[in-house]
Amino acid sequence: MTTQRNVLFLIADDWSRIADCYGNSVVHTPRIDAFAREGTVFEQAFCTSPSCAVSRACILTGYHSHTHGQYGHCHGIHGFSTHPHITSTLSSLKAHGYATACIGKKHVEPPSVYPFDFEPEVNARNGVELARAARDFWAAHPDQPFYMHVGFTDPHRAGRGFGNEKPYSDVPETQYSPDDVVVPPYLPDVPDVRADLAEYYQAVSRFDFGVGCLLDALEESGRADETLVIVTTDHAMPFPGAKASFFDSGHHCPFILRAPGITTPGTRSQSLINWTDIRPTLHDWCGVPAPEDLPGRSLLPGLADPSVPDWEYTFFSHCFHEVVDYNPYRVLRGRRYKFVRNLAAGLTTMLPTDLFRSTTWTAVRRDAIPTMGQRPTRHVITREPEELYDLEADPTESVNRVDDSQLQEVAAQMRAQLYQFRRDTADPWLEVDFQEGRIDRLKPR
Repeated sequence: MTTQRNVLFLIADDWSRIADCYGNSVVHTPRIDAFAREGTVFEQAFCTSPSCAVSRACILTGYHSHTHGQYGHCHGIHGFSTHPHITSTLSSLKAHGYATACIGKKHVEPPSVYPFDFEPEVNARNGVELARAARDFWAAHPDQPFYMHVGFTDPHRAGRGFGNEKPYSDVPETQYSPDDVVVPPYLPDVPDVRADLAEYYQAVSRFDFGVGCLLDALEESGRADETLVIVTTDHAMPFPGAKASFFDSGHHCPFILRAPGITTPGTRSQSLINWTDIRPTLHDWCGVPAPEDLPGRSLLPGLADPSVPDWEYTFFSHCFHEVVDYNPYRVLRGRRYKFVRNLAAGLTTMLPTDLFRSTTWTAVRRDAIPTMGQRPTRHVITREPEELYDLEADPTESVNRVDDSQLQEVAAQMRAQLYQFRRDTADPWLEVDFQEGRIDRLKPR
């Protein structure tokens, strides 16, 4: 047992499960893969909301988006903000003597909910700069327990590309041929998409280099043996049918955890987890009490004791991305089946601006490509009030089976379970179900 428990949280921006440790042997991610061999790789990890600011608020507060109130982006004209009465990992740890740092992208508001002590100006695509700032923070707090949140900008889009045209001092370039990339089954295999993916892979490799910079800095600090480290992302890749969508291609994410004295190196967990499980885990590690109403659970007991059963289902909740991207849905995701409640099914789903202007979607629109891999293109932007998918038979979620006579019992059970989750978490969007006659009463507010 260590006398001090610290946290280093490394979060990418729009990174899918693209790394060798997740089965992609094309992309060059040596530092992430080495870290995976030291910790636990979660195979079934899901963000709660596939949108940058919302997801980060879910991570730091431990609540779903319809509870914490930061329904969409917080910057500029979008203006969403976490409810002021909500607590966060930051506020709880600071009250127990922790020093807190956010190096790179934060993207949550207001500061009263997210009280970071140290927020330097850095280029968040440059791992050398990020690590330098981390060293400064540790030097300033040599004897204080810490929570360090490092927000990389990679591999988020920049304009129509991924920021690869800019120079990054002391950061190596890893370029890819469009012929070599792996086109996922929810994208069309055409030259423009391959070129887009090649640029994305380059940004993923730059993120990997940055992860290595931070891990090296932690080792040099002498505090690695008392620090829980997580490498993850806010949500999955910035391509249509992934980011800001209910599909697994938007929610299914990388999540790798190393907890000294708890994790067994090189293990792989099959538990279905989501980002609301992160805050309880960090509180558990740090020995700081967590709010009793958090919907998630600590991951640590299951890592310490293999007899703890795998978690068999998880929930998603999404409301907005940018202010024009209104796409509220709630999801119950099990091992085989996935039940979706779309709360604005009559609206065509607006794509985030970076996706709409992307090389991929531009090609789809220009050439009127009818199918996105195994999905009909129209299915990317149109929704039904309820959708049910058999993930074993249809992993790309192409065929809605909610009206399938053989699956009515499954649909009814999952519908009821999802409604119970929404009641338990005081979902304001239950008013939609009430007005549509799907439920006959609401609990008093």
